[in-house]
Amino acid sequence: MTALEGIRVLDLTRLLPGAIVTRALADYGAEVIKVEQPPLGDYARYSFGGGETNPIFDFTNRGKKSVVLDLKDPAGKAAFLKLVRGADVLLEGFRPGVMERLGLGYEALCDTNERLIFASLSGYGAEGKYAQLAGHDINYLALAGVLDLMGPKDGPPIVAGVQIADFAGGSQPAIIGILLALQVRHRTGKGQKIDVSMFAGATALMAIPQAALEAGAEAPRRGTELLNGGFACYQVYPAAEGSYLAVGALEPRFWQNLCRELESDDLIPLQFVADQAPVIAALTARFAAANAEEWFERLGAKDCCLTPVRNLKDAIADYPCHAPGLAGARAPRLGEHDGEFLG
Repeated sequence: MTALEGIRVLDLTRLLPGAIVTRALADYGAEVIKVEQPPLGDYARYSFGGGETNPIFDFTNRGKKSVVLDLKDPAGKAAFLKLVRGADVLLEGFRPGVMERLGLGYEALCDTNERLIFASLSGYGAEGKYAQLAGHDINYLALAGVLDLMGPKDGPPIVAGVQIADFAGGSQPAIIGILLALQVRHRTGKGQKIDVSMFAGATALMAIPQAALEAGAEAPRRGTELLNGGFACYQVYPAAEGSYLAVGALEPRFWQNLCRELESDDLIPLQFVADQAPVIAALTARFAAANAEEWFERLGAKDCCLTPVRNLKDAIADYPCHAPGLAGARAPRLGEHDGEFLG
């Protein structure tokens, strides 16, 4: 028996963050019904590059079912309310107020099904001065102060290679909130409303810089702090053949191990000195002697906290990502399950 077997989820979201939430729930056994708008459905189905299909959609919507409903049409709304009566969770990703204008807000649906967990996932949350702003991952990171800390000391902020606010700040808190609400419902018999903001989730990623600031330290700066490139013991280094190494030797014992393995014992007392440039330069020169994979083979098991910077293909080849539950399932065709749920 899978963890969420018997749980029915209505997914009204589009694009990525909501799809990641409901895919996780489907992977652990929930029945996820993707409610799509006619005539084209979720526009994530179609590649932003102009193709007819989008492999990202297939990857993030596997194991789900699809029905097509026009929620602005009385017949479509009536059919949707029937689905709500048998649902455990509803996830929507519209701007605040859209569901209420459709007559399908939390209060209305709670009257239909008091056990329903109504989760909203939006950029800036249901309230506040940014609530109605359009945005994407880069915008949430920028306003939260995260983007300002990404990049080299003397350079501009850099765009992250993956969606941080969308997934770490939005999808994961939504999954946690839904699971917590299911636990509360198990005790009380009643559902509740969950409001998840990707912007708020991004601010939560700033725990360490915020703690330092509140303790009286200066505002953290890009490329100067312990955990953002300011120190030799937590740094990315070029190695031979165009490869790169990541060093995370924060604790003194790991730093000592690294220095000794590199025959650079003279660097041990310099771990936290103010001027890190000579230390970084010394390690840079040392690492130029071999490529990153060779250094990893040599020092990876020596408690030095040293790893190669791999591309995705090489990373997956060495450590395949096996998803739970419905890993072999496919994404649904648009309206594929209309007959099953809409008669």
